[in-house]
Amino acid sequence: MTMNKHKIQALAWLNLYSAAACPFASNFGSSGGSPPNDAVHRQGLRRRLNSINSSQPKQRELQVGGGCFTEDTYDAIFVDIEAASAAQPNNVARSHFLGGILRLAAHDFMDFDINDAVAPMGADGCIDWAHQANSGLETIWCDDGSCPLTEIYQEKYSFISRADFWVAASNAVIKLSSPNDEFDLKSTFKWGRVDADQCPDAALRLPGDTDCGEVQDVFLNRLGLTWTDAVALLGGHTLGRGSSDFSGHDGIWVDTDQEATIFDKRYYEEVLRRAWVPRNEGTALQDWTWGGGNNGSPRFMLNTDMCLLFDIETTFPCCSRTDLTRNDGTNQCDTRNSNLSGTECVRTTNDEAANAMVLFSGQRDDGRFGNDNGPFFTAFRVAWQAATTNGWEDSLHEFVLSCGTVSPTPAPLPTTPPTPVPTVPPTPGPTELPTPTISSLPTETCDD
Repeated sequence: MTMNKHKIQALAWLNLYSAAACPFASNFGSSGGSPPNDAVHRQGLRRRLNSINSSQPKQRELQVGGGCFTEDTYDAIFVDIEAASAAQPNNVARSHFLGGILRLAAHDFMDFDINDAVAPMGADGCIDWAHQANSGLETIWCDDGSCPLTEIYQEKYSFISRADFWVAASNAVIKLSSPNDEFDLKSTFKWGRVDADQCPDAALRLPGDTDCGEVQDVFLNRLGLTWTDAVALLGGHTLGRGSSDFSGHDGIWVDTDQEATIFDKRYYEEVLRRAWVPRNEGTALQDWTWGGGNNGSPRFMLNTDMCLLFDIETTFPCCSRTDLTRNDGTNQCDTRNSNLSGTECVRTTNDEAANAMVLFSGQRDDGRFGNDNGPFFTAFRVAWQAATTNGWEDSLHEFVLSCGTVSPTPAPLPTTPPTPVPTVPPTPGPTELPTPTISSLPTETCDD
C-alpha cells in the first residue's frame, strides 16, 4: 500500500497538534464554550503579534517572481490544514479554527480601497492587531508557536508571503469544510502578493455591524464589488462562530455546532426559515436571535446579515417570521423580552441583495429548501477571486511546473596551446581539471 507524500508529511503534523493544540482549544467544552477572556494573556499575545509585521524575515525573492510556488505546495497546504483541523478536540474548537482562518484572510483583503491610489492596501499580509475589530484573530495567528496555523507557516511555508499563505489556507478551509470536499478554489489562486510592513488605520476600513450602509461602503464603494458579490462573501458566516470575548456577538449563524464546521448554503436558509427577533436591544451589541441558549451556542445574525433581506430600519423592532408557532401554539416572535408577533419585518427594497439571498438559499416555490449549493458556490467563487486579487491583478502568477536544480554548464576546455610532446614519453599521470568558477555551480531555477 502506498501513501501520498503529503499525507505522510501530514501525519507528523497531526501528532504534533494532538500534543500541543492551540491554547484556547482546551477551554472549549464538549457542549459549548468560547476562548477565555484572559486580558493579560491577550495583551501578551498582541505584543508578540506586533512583531510579526516588523521583524519576521521577508522572502521578497519569491514574492517578486524569483522563487517558486508549485501546485504541489498548494496541495501540501491543504493536507496540513486538514491535519490541524482533525486535531481539534470538538466542533466548537474546530469551527473557531476553520472560521478564524477565513476571517483572517477576509480582514486582510477587506481594507482595500479602489479609490486610494497611494495606500490601497488589500491582501497584503498586514493586520492592525491592536484594533478591537480584529479581536480574536490573535488566537489564529500568533508568532509564539502556540497557534497551529502560524506553526505550519513558520515550519514549512515561510518562503511564501503571509498574504499568499492566508489565501491558500482559506481555500483549503473552504474545500475541506464543503460537502465531500466539492468546492475547490484552486483554479482561482495565483501567487505573488507582497507583504506590507505596516498598515495604519487598516481596521477603520472594515465593515461595522450596524446596517447595510456598512456593507455598501466596504464591498461596493471600496472593494468595487456588486451586491450579489457582497451577499456571496457574507455567506462565509456559515462557517465559524462569534464570541462575547472578542466581537461581543456570541453564538453561531447556523443551527448546531456541527453545522458551524460546514461551508455550505445553510446561512441563507437560516435567515429565511427562522423567526428572528432583536437581541441586546438598546445596546451597541444589538443583533438578532431565535431559539434560546442552544446549549451554549445561541443562534444569531448581525444587522448586516438581516438587512440583506429585510428593511430592519423602517420596522425595527420586528420579527422576521410572524407565521411560525411553537409546539404549544404560542407565536415564536413572542419571547420573555419582547412580543413582536404583530410586527413583521418587511422585505428590503434592495432587490439585488434580496434576490441573491433567496437564490443562494435554494428556496423553492413551496417554501422548502433544496440541497443544491451550486448557485452559492458559483457566486462565491467569482466574488472571492475578485476580493483576494484586488490591487494585485498585474502582479500575480500561475503555479510554476517544478522547482529544482539543474546541472552546471561544463567548464570550457583550455585555449592555450598544449605543451610539445617530448621525444621520450613521460610516465602517464592524472589530468589536471580546471577549477570551476562560481557561475558553474548548481543554481536554483523555476520552470514556468
